Amino acid sequence: MSENPAATAAAAPSNHAAMPRTDAKLLRQFVIEYLQSHGFDKALATFQAGIAEQASGEAGDKDAAGEDDAAAPAGGDGERRGSGGAGAREAMFRAPGPVPLESIVKRNIPQAQALSASTMSDKITPEFEAQARYIIEQLQKKVEASAAADADGDDGTKELKDAPTNQESLLDPSDRVEGYRGFRTWVDGGLDIWKAELDNLSFPLFVHTFLDLINFGFLKSARDFFEKYSSHHRALHPQDISTLASVSMREHVQSNPFCQRILADKYVIPLSRNTNDLLLQWLSGAGLDEDWEAGLHSAAGRAKEAIKGIVFNNISIHVTTTSVPLDKITLASKSGLIASALPSAMPIEAFNTATNLKLGPPPMTDKLKEQITRTLRDEDASQQPNGNISGADANGDVEMASPSQDQQATEDRPKSPTVQEIKLEPETDRDPTLVSPDENETLPPIPAVFRLPDLKREVEAIRDKRKMIRLGPPTEDGKVGSSSQAVLPSVVAFTLFDHGETATSAEFSNDSSLMAVGSSESTIRLWSLKGEKLKKKSRQLISATLADPLDGSLIEDEGLPMRKLVGHSGPVYSLSFDPMYGSASPPSTMLSSSQDGTVRLWSLDTYSNLVVYRGHGRDPVWDVEWGPMGVYFATASRDRTARLWSSDRVTPLRMYTGHLSDVNCVRFHPNSLYLATGSNDASCRLWDVQRGACVRLFLGHTDAVTTLAVSPDGKLLASAGLDSSIWLWDLGSSRPIKRMTGHGAPVQSLSFSAESSVLVSGGLDATVRCWDVKSAGGEKPVGRSNEGGLFGGGAAIGGTEEQGVLPMGPGQATWEEGTHTADLLATFPTKRTPILKTHYTPRNLCMVAGSFIAPSSGSRATGKSEGTSS
Repeated sequence: MSENPAATAAAAPSNHAAMPRTDAKLLRQFVIEYLQSHGFDKALATFQAGIAEQASGEAGDKDAAGEDDAAAPAGGDGERRGSGGAGAREAMFRAPGPVPLESIVKRNIPQAQALSASTMSDKITPEFEAQARYIIEQLQKKVEASAAADADGDDGTKELKDAPTNQESLLDPSDRVEGYRGFRTWVDGGLDIWKAELDNLSFPLFVHTFLDLINFGFLKSARDFFEKYSSHHRALHPQDISTLASVSMREHVQSNPFCQRILADKYVIPLSRNTNDLLLQWLSGAGLDEDWEAGLHSAAGRAKEAIKGIVFNNISIHVTTTSVPLDKITLASKSGLIASALPSAMPIEAFNTATNLKLGPPPMTDKLKEQITRTLRDEDASQQPNGNISGADANGDVEMASPSQDQQATEDRPKSPTVQEIKLEPETDRDPTLVSPDENETLPPIPAVFRLPDLKREVEAIRDKRKMIRLGPPTEDGKVGSSSQAVLPSVVAFTLFDHGETATSAEFSNDSSLMAVGSSESTIRLWSLKGEKLKKKSRQLISATLADPLDGSLIEDEGLPMRKLVGHSGPVYSLSFDPMYGSASPPSTMLSSSQDGTVRLWSLDTYSNLVVYRGHGRDPVWDVEWGPMGVYFATASRDRTARLWSSDRVTPLRMYTGHLSDVNCVRFHPNSLYLATGSNDASCRLWDVQRGACVRLFLGHTDAVTTLAVSPDGKLLASAGLDSSIWLWDLGSSRPIKRMTGHGAPVQSLSFSAESSVLVSGGLDATVRCWDVKSAGGEKPVGRSNEGGLFGGGAAIGGTEEQGVLPMGPGQATWEEGTHTADLLATFPTKRTPILKTHYTPRNLCMVAGSFIAPSSGSRATGKSEGTSS
């Protein structure tokens, strides 16, 4: 019922002249059956009266000629005007030729076909339905014309009324509304075990019922229906409900992208076998509700037919082979308008498994391995004569261990010095199922001759792994933490005062020496986290007579506590330090993206702009990130694309298209073969960097995805956004692992620990939360209890101290009211600091940054600064 009747009617005459006419009796019988089955009682009565008048002779010819005159402007059928009496009597019909078997509509549900009240179901074709809609439209135009002649001419509130102004319509919208109400009543009165699956089906029923009312001109009835039932779907479909709230006329439906998608594509709904059987029984009228047994001659029977028509024509039901009820995560990840989101017409399971991924770590050349081993062995040998104990290096860094492990290590320590074995791989067992890329597949390819920065980066990575603190809950063998307590990260919060809401982005360098903050004032501010002054380097000429400006020596100025980078002409939305040296040395360059549509490359030696990259037009660039090996970087923009760039070229190398709305964030896979993106269309995608093809599609979020994180081991993807929930995905199988909830506001940033066992998140609710990646999760209600170190040892919260919950103002310490999933390890609240950035160092220290929001004038400020929670 979503087609435009006028467009259908206009197309019919072109086929009329070329095809022989269908039997008029058969066509009349179908039209009567169609009008009866869809509740058009008044149209049926008018239609039957017209047939009787045509049979009476002259009066019928006159009425048919009048109908032909009314139809000619819409259909353009000039040949009928000159026809005689027999032609005039058939002017109401625009019959096509013989009905081909290929165009016969097949019922999707056999049980419903067997018990259908329609006796013409085997002859219903799109051509016949076009005829019925054309007749209904012409009869409706007569009613509207009569109503307009008797109206007073007051059209001030026309959009708030149904189509005829002061005369009842030929069409009755109550059947469709009653059908949806009956379905909701049946679902709410059923067993809870099947309610989640059936409730998932009610959303497309709601949308199509609403759009049908709009298309038939029942604007006021559609608005009343929306206001009454939309609140039930707002929690799981906030974006779609907000979109439909702006639709109130047919023109809005035609120009709205979501309405066009849902009218053109079938909404996919997964159902278990038992749930599907229950739905078939209810649709076929085999239930205990006698109202549904009344048939098409009653309002209840037509209401069921309205629901049945939506299920048959606009919904694609995928029935699983198991009878076990589907969980909410599966329902969310396999429902929706999937056909328009996929580049090819195939099920989402087939699409996500069509390509085998190489998720292993990037390879390392033999020469580089040999040099790393030699360097580490020389350093270890040089430390032995100095008397350093085992477990400490020359800088005094001591390997962390639990008391029981430290005592056992002391007892088992050998009396004579031994040579420590050099291990280049992580101490944890590597997954043997992961396939590593070849040396020429990485971006950029692995060079045959390594560079000094490569050696420094890899050597420092081995040192970081040696001194890395193992985080997470205790395991069965007690290797992590003590016997009963989880090992949580130390979290240091960097709070920006006097910034208010002007801070738009924040970033930490890999060696934890620099912090950069972008603002809405189009500037970037740099601070040294070591307390050192930032010294600007410049080149001094050896002699003033030298013509070559490159000759000379580098000198440094006295330095400043903070450096300001000016160049953008809009808010700076994202920052990224180059990963060339890893944690071994400070970065030398930084990328920034802005609302002005540009990406800029900055030198951290001269604090100046080196290159401006333009490729997204005037659309804002929401995110930018360097590749794991430098040289290449990726951007995300409002133009619905992500792009791959090389730092030595000013034009993009690849364009990744497929998202249906803004691309908000980009993240590289650790081996640089893949790129993950998150979008306003509530989906995440994984792209092959080299080919530019989408290889994975992740569905499940109910609102825009604003941040992503790929685990260091390359197996997991975490996504979060405006729906305040965090989804964890398995990249290999593309299946959702779990959904983590607990934040009371949108999540701004995610970061995995070095061993991929703990995920830390920061949100606009001014909290930092730590999640157990390995646990199964599940709902778990929590009160205000602070047992077990829920807030961490350094979190000063409770008592009479005021805590402001943004943006609602000051209040008591109620951070843990409500529910969260059982995999939440700890919550670290701040005073009034929404978190912009979370970052794990290679040794598993967690660093977060945010801008302090001053309380309103009516609240009392505590006057205390942010502290460090551990």
